[in-house]
Amino acid sequence: MKLKIISLYTFLCVIWGTTWIVLKISLNEGTPPIFGVAVRFIIAAIILWLILFYRKEKLPMSKIAWSLYLQFAIFNFVISYSLTYISTQFVFSSVSSVMWAGFPLVVAFISHFMLADEKLSFQKMGTISIGTTGALILLRESSGLGGDNVPLGIAGLALAVLVAAWPNVYLKKHHKILSTVQLNVVSQTIAGILLMIISFIFEADMTMNWSPYNIFAIGYLTVFGTVITWLIYVWLFSHLTMPQISYVAFFPPVIATTLGWIFLNEVLTLSAIIGASMIVSGAVLIHWIKPSKS
Repeated sequence: MKLKIISLYTFLCVIWGTTWIVLKISLNEGTPPIFGVAVRFIIAAIILWLILFYRKEKLPMSKIAWSLYLQFAIFNFVISYSLTYISTQFVFSSVSSVMWAGFPLVVAFISHFMLADEKLSFQKMGTISIGTTGALILLRESSGLGGDNVPLGIAGLALAVLVAAWPNVYLKKHHKILSTVQLNVVSQTIAGILLMIISFIFEADMTMNWSPYNIFAIGYLTVFGTVITWLIYVWLFSHLTMPQISYVAFFPPVIATTLGWIFLNEVLTLSAIIGASMIVSGAVLIHWIKPSKS
C-alpha cells in the first residue's frame, strides 16, 4: 500500500477520533448545541462553494437532485447533527463516538429494503445482532457513562444514527445524479440557514461563549472534522477495498475513548467496553460479508 494512502487513512482516523472530545469540551464551555452545528455548516458551505466555483461545476436541478439535497439537509444535517450535539451533552465523548460507529449496521439494514443488490444474508443479520446487543449493553451501563440524562443521550444518538442512514442509502441508489461537492454544498447551505433559524427561536436565552477554545473548536470541527476528512474519505474509495475502508469505524472510538480518559476522566466499565467493542466489531464485519441477492 502506498505511503500516501496510509498517511491519509491515518490522518482521517486521527481527526475523526479527536472531533468527539473537541465537541464535548466546546459544549461544556458554553456552545449552544444548535447554534454550534449551524455555524459549522455555514462555514463549511462557504468553503464548499469556493471549491465548486473553482471546479466550475454546475448544480443539477432535477427532481431527484432536489430530493437528495433536501433529504440530506433535513434528515442528515439538521435532525441528525442536532440530536448528536444535544445528546453529547449528556454522555461521555467516547460513547458518542461508539454509537456513531454503528452507522454502517443501520445503513446495511435499511439497504435491504431499498437496494436490490444489498439484501441481508444470515451472516449480515448476525453482525447486526452483535452491534444491537452491544448498544443494549451500553444502555444498561448508562448510569456510569455521564450525568443524570445518559439514557436520554444514548437514545438521542441512536435516533441520530437511524435518521442519518436513510438519505445515505437513497444517495447510494441515485449516486450518479450528484457529485459529493454538489450534494454537500447545497445541503449544508440549507441546513446552516435552517439551524440558525431554529437556534434563534429555541436558544434565544442561551449566549454563545466566544472563548478562544470555542473559536478553535468551531474552526477545527468545520475545516478538519467536516471538509478535509470528507474529501479524504471520498478519495479513499478509489484506492481501497470496502473492507479496508470499513476499518475507519474501528479506530476513532479507540482514540476518542483514550482521549476522554486522559483529558476528561471518562472511565468506561468492563461491560461498557464489551458493549462498545461489539458495536464496532459489527460495523467492521458487516463489510466483509458478500452481499446476498436472494
